[in-house]
Amino acid sequence: MKKMLRVTAMVLALALSLSLTACGNANNNNSTSGGPSGGGSAAATKTIKFAHWFAEDHPQHLAMLKFKELVEERSNGTLKVEIYPNSQLGSEDVYDQSVSQGTVEMGCAGTNIQMYLPRIAVSEAPFLFNGWEDAEAILTGEIGEALTDGLIEGGNMRCLAITVNGFRQTSSNKPMYSVDDLKGQKLRTPNIPHFIQMMDCLGVTSVPLAMSEIFNALETKVADGQENPYPTIYTSSFYEVQKYILESNHMFSPNFWVINEGFYQNLTDEQREALESSIAEAAEYNWDISIEADNDAKANIEAAGTTTIIVPDEAFKQQMRDAMSPVYDYFYEKSPDIEDWVKMVREYQAAH
Repeated sequence: MKKMLRVTAMVLALALSLSLTACGNANNNNSTSGGPSGGGSAAATKTIKFAHWFAEDHPQHLAMLKFKELVEERSNGTLKVEIYPNSQLGSEDVYDQSVSQGTVEMGCAGTNIQMYLPRIAVSEAPFLFNGWEDAEAILTGEIGEALTDGLIEGGNMRCLAITVNGFRQTSSNKPMYSVDDLKGQKLRTPNIPHFIQMMDCLGVTSVPLAMSEIFNALETKVADGQENPYPTIYTSSFYEVQKYILESNHMFSPNFWVINEGFYQNLTDEQREALESSIAEAAEYNWDISIEADNDAKANIEAAGTTTIIVPDEAFKQQMRDAMSPVYDYFYEKSPDIEDWVKMVREYQAAH
């Protein structure tokens, strides 16, 4: 009888031990698992690789540093951000595909993502925006949301914010005082169709190259020049190998902070809230510092004394507008919703 009681007690003790172990394992699983439901006492720590092509002193990178600081704090450390500048994870087309596939969580995309949503390209139509305030109001409001609607279905990525690259200027080692001066020049462009269309309209020969190849191409005279916003021309040192900059303001380039949709959906509710609030604040910061950075970059280039900045008169500006107007026809042939979006922009501008 005593032997039976001892066996029974041992069985009960073992059962109690297994029960406690199971409870402990359940608690541990809840403390380390993160999912879309946000269940458990704590979310698993997730790392966000954020890829871009800009230099580390560019306003884009500075805004990403702010995002990193904010989201790591607001997520209580469950979201960690690793920023990869200067095309460290490949050229834009490479890391855009990586974001779409989920091997990179976030990217700062340009209009190269038109491969997933053709309408995106029209945001860089020539002379579309009337100035910084106009561009910000349109791109950060409902019209901007309409521009990126469909990116999830087309590219498996979500646009979290539209940020700033800026108004683009044209640099060259040859003078540029009229449209005729541009004809026959070899200018680097992104390997994006509407950039090449634009150059064709000006009589320019496009030299499509990745950002990482531009400086060497200018230095070795593979290209006469290139076009980019002032902060890029300055922070990437292009002005050091260029004699002239035409302040053409021929297009405004936005950037799109995109995230892999599967990664986004796998975040807890708390992580998504931390992510979105941090993105919103960092993107606003990017817009705030970009105008100042544009002015500072221009002033620093002038102070270097090696590059002549040409500010075109109204007649020259109108020559460029007229020459580039066929680019709109190119856009409209791609998709009817592109013309609808431009109409929304024009109606907003007329009302304001």
